[in-house]
Amino acid sequence: MCGRYTLIKNLKEIHEFLNVADRGKYQRTGKQESGAYRPNYNVAPTHVMPVACANEDGHRELEPMYWGFMGWKPKPGTKPFLPINTRDDSIIEKPMWTKAFTHKRCIVPASGFYEWSGKKGNKTPHYMYPSTQTLFGFAGIYSNLAPEESTVGRSYSIITTSPNKLMENIHDRMPVILHPSEFDDWLNPDHQDPKFLSDFLQPYPDDAMKEHIVSKAVGDVRNNEKGLIQKADLFS
Repeated sequence: MCGRYTLIKNLKEIHEFLNVADRGKYQRTGKQESGAYRPNYNVAPTHVMPVACANEDGHRELEPMYWGFMGWKPKPGTKPFLPINTRDDSIIEKPMWTKAFTHKRCIVPASGFYEWSGKKGNKTPHYMYPSTQTLFGFAGIYSNLAPEESTVGRSYSIITTSPNKLMENIHDRMPVILHPSEFDDWLNPDHQDPKFLSDFLQPYPDDAMKEHIVSKAVGDVRNNEKGLIQKADLFS
């Protein structure tokens, strides 16, 4: 799975990496709750983050979205079901995902992501980050719904796949990471064939990633500072 990630580059770098034509609501920095952008060293579910998608004209834009895919409005008095990940082996089979997969795909920019290895109660956090480019582009799907308290109108989920060699000793899943050369086809609204789209859902090359152990402080979502991504020893 992918339950924590980072986005610490500035807006200019994010726009250039994604080749965004329309910067949408991200024109300034500030509090993320207001739809503005600030670097985040510990992105967690329920956070509002920048996500790239195609607008009605087919142009790529950057939108603030809620992390936790809201597929339908819950009944009054009930909590919404808000999955943060979508498995590649169920995205075609389950009706909840099918329409979004064929019609509402997105790219989630990330500087890196965290994953934990080991037994429950004594897990070790690892930080994975690009070795050959400035950012990762996670394959995602989005919905035009979001929890009422989120202040934004869309929500998203990150698609996961089998691990590459670097990840297989850490976790049995990893986010689908797109190469920039795949961005156009992934976001092209004309591409609606599930078989064609499924070809994008492959493990990322292990030599295009690096990894190191980080402090267990990352496990607390209240912690959000540069030190979280720094290399640590096994017992920190």
